[in-house]
Amino acid sequence: MSKKNYSNGLYGQLHYRQSLPNIDTNESLFCFHMSPYSSVVYENFLSETATINKSVVAIDTPGFGNSDPTLQPPTIEDYADAMIHFAEDLKIKSLNIMGYHTGSKIALEVANKKPELINKVILISAPIFNQEEVNDFKSHYLNKDKILKSDGSHLQDAWNEVLHWSMKGRSIEHISETFHARLINPKISWWGHNAAFNYNSAEAISKIDSPMLILNPGDDLYELTPRAQKYLQHPQSRIMDLKDWSHGFLDVKTSEAASIIFQFLDN
Repeated sequence: MSKKNYSNGLYGQLHYRQSLPNIDTNESLFCFHMSPYSSVVYENFLSETATINKSVVAIDTPGFGNSDPTLQPPTIEDYADAMIHFAEDLKIKSLNIMGYHTGSKIALEVANKKPELINKVILISAPIFNQEEVNDFKSHYLNKDKILKSDGSHLQDAWNEVLHWSMKGRSIEHISETFHARLINPKISWWGHNAAFNYNSAEAISKIDSPMLILNPGDDLYELTPRAQKYLQHPQSRIMDLKDWSHGFLDVKTSEAASIIFQFLDN
């Protein structure tokens, strides 16, 4: 089980989990979660990495999990500023970063704002949207009428969506361990998606010189992620196709995922 802690963040308290008792200021991996979840999605991954003595930190994005929210709907830039402030508060000298969906965009912005701090970047999905796709995703994920319903049917809808995209072999117990994170702060649960859909990932990727590994599981962004290939700059950067994986792979394929990630980071 990870160690949990709080930091005095840029927008209030920032909650995070760490794999080891002490955070390595030179070689840690900082992980940013997808929306509308929290760092709980990395819990099993943190436990796995602790067994191989890797310093990994997973942070609750402001407004998600147990982190305080911003005062108004934030941008990806705002989220990135919170992560940079957190790293600077810990006196981090250099680190690796990994983002999952919305977290990928946060990772991109951190890498662009603080390139001197970043060793390598890992993205779990890196969709490049056209405007029609952006509009479709906004229509689905930013529909505030779906967030809360008096008959509680929003809970069943959310559960069904999780089941639909969950990787084969993901247990009901695994789903239950993270599902609650979707339900925290329902009035602002759309903020992460809103920030993500208004961020230009293609431009951000094209500015990053650090080695980048993009993992492309077979989820709802699988068809859109290969478009990122032409924007990769570093000769070691690449996209890894993981079509047989989907949401929950950090629980189902924990050791395999850790092996892929640290093989990339350690070489």
